[in-house]
Amino acid sequence: MLFFFALSCLAAATFGSVVLYQKGERRRLEAGGGAEPRLLLGARSAGTPPKKPAHADSGDPTLETLQRGDIVDDGESDWVVQGTLRYREERDSWALHGLLGGDRQRFLEVRRRGGALEVALVEAAHGLPGGQLLQGLTHAGHTFQLEVRGDARVAVDGEVVVGDRSLQPGVIAYARYSGAGGAVLLVEDEGASRRAWLGERVPASSLSLMSGELNRADS
Repeated sequence: MLFFFALSCLAAATFGSVVLYQKGERRRLEAGGGAEPRLLLGARSAGTPPKKPAHADSGDPTLETLQRGDIVDDGESDWVVQGTLRYREERDSWALHGLLGGDRQRFLEVRRRGGALEVALVEAAHGLPGGQLLQGLTHAGHTFQLEVRGDARVAVDGEVVVGDRSLQPGVIAYARYSGAGGAVLLVEDEGASRRAWLGERVPASSLSLMSGELNRADS
């Protein structure tokens, strides 16, 4: 028992050291420590070519190339990408990343609408009514209006858990609602099962990312 307790403490300390090391390296590079500084999200100039996908060459992730093990910093906490739901509906596609910070779970939705990148931080929501949802509803003190609904095919990269259920690939019916102040409500129906996420839109520039190459083996 003492052995497993010590092993858990060692794993937690190791992960914390990795995050601190990566943040220190990022600050050093941005300060001009012998290498070209990495541009923060939202700071890329119009004349700078877009980054290659899947962490090509530089290894730096973007919001649209996040992978399991990468780290998302919202200015207050570091979150590790545990898994990703990838949605496709005809020519439209978007992602919902499961994030873990300590013992707290959040989700990061990344999608493009009309050429603009939209980002939302949400958490699992409970207590939604059953049956067909209408054009508008009130939940958790917010009034929401339907933004879009449809059917999408979902692929799962890694492990995404909502409640005590590990989500699986399949086809879902979804509805996305928006409210005042950037509030967002995401609802998905898979057969008789309903799940939902509640949160708000955030500026892409408010998040910074670090490659998780050093901890992907543990994710």
